[in-house]
Amino acid sequence: MHTPAPRVTFHLAIASAVVLIFAACGLERSTPRRVMQPATVLLPPTRSLPPLPVRPLSPRLEAARERVAAAAAAMRDLEWKSKPGMTELTGWEYGTRTKEVAETLGGDDLKALSQLAVAGGILPEGTDLATLAVSFTALSSGATYSPLDRQVLVLADDSKTESARSDSLLTHEFVHSLQDQHFDLLSLLLARPYNFDRAEALFALVEGDAMNVQRRFENGPAWSRRSLEDIARQEDERFAEYRRGIGALFPPLLTETFIFRYRDGARFVEAIRRARPPRSTDEIYRRPPRSSEQVLHPEKYLAALTGAGRDEPREVSVDEQRFNAGGWQTRASTPLGEIGVRGLLMAGVPGREAVRAAAGWGGDRAYVFERSGGGLGGTSLFIWRTVWDKREDAQEFWRAYGALLRHRAGREAGDSLAPGGESSLVWREAAHLTVVRLDGDSVLVVRGNENDLPAALQLLQN
Repeated sequence: MHTPAPRVTFHLAIASAVVLIFAACGLERSTPRRVMQPATVLLPPTRSLPPLPVRPLSPRLEAARERVAAAAAAMRDLEWKSKPGMTELTGWEYGTRTKEVAETLGGDDLKALSQLAVAGGILPEGTDLATLAVSFTALSSGATYSPLDRQVLVLADDSKTESARSDSLLTHEFVHSLQDQHFDLLSLLLARPYNFDRAEALFALVEGDAMNVQRRFENGPAWSRRSLEDIARQEDERFAEYRRGIGALFPPLLTETFIFRYRDGARFVEAIRRARPPRSTDEIYRRPPRSSEQVLHPEKYLAALTGAGRDEPREVSVDEQRFNAGGWQTRASTPLGEIGVRGLLMAGVPGREAVRAAAGWGGDRAYVFERSGGGLGGTSLFIWRTVWDKREDAQEFWRAYGALLRHRAGREAGDSLAPGGESSLVWREAAHLTVVRLDGDSVLVVRGNENDLPAALQLLQN
């Protein structure tokens, strides 16, 4: 299947394909800092990778490397600090390397985040995001850039991967190599404390930058004459076949976050390049977006950058010490952001409604707690607190989340959804209970064993 955009994925950790897989690395246990720059503490990979096979490139690939490297540098307006690496791998070698990169950069963290997603009913019981991510990557790409190897990796020549060898697609990957030489992608994308929403915004910058160069390579001056709306629409249309094919095999949360990195990332970078006064892409790396909201709405990034508006994500938390004292241990915690909210709602709400309901996002944080010494079924507790720009935005999200629960309740035998009050919904599924409460400009979602919820709700009282 010809899927031009997904074949140029930048696979860091579990690749650009991993959506609510919460990107690449660790779990955040503390409140995010209110600064534009990401944290500078980097957790190194847990182990080194075996060396790549050493073999000469074919004359055709060697010529392509020289040609594409020159084009990427000229169009991105960056000079090579050293000759970019390229390695051709067989299908087996390519798949093995993808798995090794995933395990090295975030396998354990993804397993913990799987627990968060399952506890929240976001993904089905038994879902392993680390394994799912590797499968997603294997189906979605024919050429990647590996920042661990500092190499562009391409599959050995065959009919399936011929499109990955086109100059425009390889230009995309060589832009990643340039980014790495100038901005150190591992330090940028593996910064701690980990925050899924911020990490997705950074991935959108990295992928949007490369996609922007690729499209300018393909379209020439015509690209700069297109409106930002046309750019977003064109990129969305390019993924239509992908949604019907590979994307249909995975939860919308993964599919839509993956598309976000390319579609909205490209639009974001172009919007900043066209800002008044115009800003270089290099400047965005020095002060990157802090949330997916700032990527989806570039004017909010510019407002935060200049101090002209209140468009930083709001800090959201629950009193973890109270839960710890009550016998619950924190297993994972992260904001999901506007793109996470959108992808989650798309599992049961039409796309346009999900986009509209997520658009008033102001901040959020999701937690999974587990009873001390637990690990068996029924011991996990999911808490997700969201805040919104206005009360009306919170009401719209609350209604959309209710529609999502009704969709799921309609599909699962024995489940039921009932009002728990004027601003509360209660969803019962086997031994689990989900309570969704609207309070002013905030919405609280709590899910866990029915016997645990009364005490958990009491702990959440101010």
